[in-house]
Amino acid sequence: MKDKHFFIIGGGDLQANLVLKIKKDFITHVFDYDENCFCKDLADYFHPISIADKEKILELAIKFNIVGVATAATELGNLTACYIGEKLNLGTNSYECAKNTTDKSLMKKVFEKYNINHAKYFILKDEKDLEQITQFPIIIKPSDRSAGRGVVKVFDKENLKKRYYEAKDLSYNKIVLAEEVLKGRQFSVETISSHGKHQIVAITEEYLREGEFADDFLETQQLIPARVNHFEKQLIESEIIKVLNAFKIDFGASHIEIKLDKEKDLLKVFIIEIATRAGGWRDVLIHHSYNIDYLQFLIQSSLKQELQKVNKKAENFCLVKMIFTKEDYEFYKKIKTLKPQMIVEEMLFIDNEKDFSYSSSLMDSKGYYYLKISKDDDPEIYIKATQLS
Repeated sequence: MKDKHFFIIGGGDLQANLVLKIKKDFITHVFDYDENCFCKDLADYFHPISIADKEKILELAIKFNIVGVATAATELGNLTACYIGEKLNLGTNSYECAKNTTDKSLMKKVFEKYNINHAKYFILKDEKDLEQITQFPIIIKPSDRSAGRGVVKVFDKENLKKRYYEAKDLSYNKIVLAEEVLKGRQFSVETISSHGKHQIVAITEEYLREGEFADDFLETQQLIPARVNHFEKQLIESEIIKVLNAFKIDFGASHIEIKLDKEKDLLKVFIIEIATRAGGWRDVLIHHSYNIDYLQFLIQSSLKQELQKVNKKAENFCLVKMIFTKEDYEFYKKIKTLKPQMIVEEMLFIDNEKDFSYSSSLMDSKGYYYLKISKDDDPEIYIKATQLS
């Protein structure tokens, strides 16, 4: 099949494993406006075209008679991939599905239509809409951005207007959401679908920056498998299948963020948001915990192939830790010295050890690394990252 062409939308570092996997069997084309993007030299062909330029990429897709198109960890790339896939009858979701899972204002309407538990919210299109908000704290977020960009917690009316305009500047569609603050433990659920048949691949335990800060939603580390009991797992999986059907997911990976909380002694799952693409770092976490080739499933789905049943038994814990601060970097170096065998993969962007400016989104990460932890060990010592001997 090495004479067949396959498009990958986006050339960042989180696309690298996908590019290399596809390259084994297909002629790969990567698209990114950044001519120095991470994947530029990994693909067979690099096109310095914005991933938002779906019409131009479609023209090339027709020219090369592509057999597949995919993306990972980018909402904008997913829109273009699904647009092309729908036009060429490839293994993607519909363009409408991509829009509903990218624009959070549309996403909320689907939640409401299908009675899916979610945060109460206001849609803000103009400064006068801020008058609706009378209770604090409240979360402000751009309607159509990812990776935590522009997501802040606002504690009073004095800061509301400023945060609204910051989020609006970041939003492509100039729509901002104000949401209630959900309580409970946070997880994400990674799934794979083909021809409308869904499988839960893994549940991820997510950790956010601690403290009562405006942007304390920053993800600092993620653990697979999540430590949930049998009842919690069944409850989560049942709600996720309901969500996948509500959004009419047909093909590919989905990444769904949730809160698990007790409300009047009743355990409930609240859906934060759904993205119909693979979550960042998840392919490596899943590989080292379940020995599942998540990217291979994604490729097979994009080719409209039937999928085998996924392995349900985790062999290890796998933890990814982001490096945002000097303390994060010092802990990384400590593990590198004392337990180097635990680090199974790493990616560092540190040129100067003094370069640890304040981080407000995942895009500010100075790198990340993965720890493989035996199922017999307690991962808490590495999650807390306060002591290592």
